[in-house]
Amino acid sequence: MGLFDFFKKKNSEEWFEVYSPLNGRVIDLSEVPDDAFAQKMVGDGCAIDPTSGAIYAPVNGDIDIFETNHAVSFETPNGLEMIVHFGIDTVTLKGEGFNRVATSDSVKVGDKLVEYDLDFIKDKVPSIKTPVIINNMDAVEKIEVVAKGKDVKVGDLIMRVLLKK
Repeated sequence: MGLFDFFKKKNSEEWFEVYSPLNGRVIDLSEVPDDAFAQKMVGDGCAIDPTSGAIYAPVNGDIDIFETNHAVSFETPNGLEMIVHFGIDTVTLKGEGFNRVATSDSVKVGDKLVEYDLDFIKDKVPSIKTPVIINNMDAVEKIEVVAKGKDVKVGDLIMRVLLKK
C-alpha cells in the first residue's frame, strides 16, 4: 500500500445509469412473451408494460432507429450497447402506429424519439411489453434493475449497470 493509496476510494466501481424510455410499469424480462427476450438471448435488462406516450432516450449516446420505428438501438460514450424494442412482433406493422420525431443521431437522456399510438398497436400484436436490453453483456459486470415492479415515468431511474474494467 503506497502513501497515497489511503486517499483513494475503497470502492471505485463506476455504475452507469439507465433511465426509463417510456411511461409504464417495470417488469422482469421473463414476463415478455417472446423467448429471445424472456430467456435473455438478446441481452439482459428489464421490460416496461407501457402506457400511452412516446419512446424517449434512456441514455446519452448515438442512436439508430429501425426503419419501421418500432425499435431504437443506442451506443453510449462508454461503449454500452442497448436496445428499446417496443412490443412483440411490432415489426410486422411496418411502421404503422409509430411516428419518428428524432431529428438527430446523437441524443441526450429524455429526448423524444418515436411517438406511438398505443390503442392502435395493442390490438394488432401479441404484446406491447417493451424490452429495454443491454446487448453487449460481455462488457457488463452486473446489472441492477432498481425499479422492478414500480410504475415509472420517462426519465426515472430504472437500471444501473456496472461495466467490466
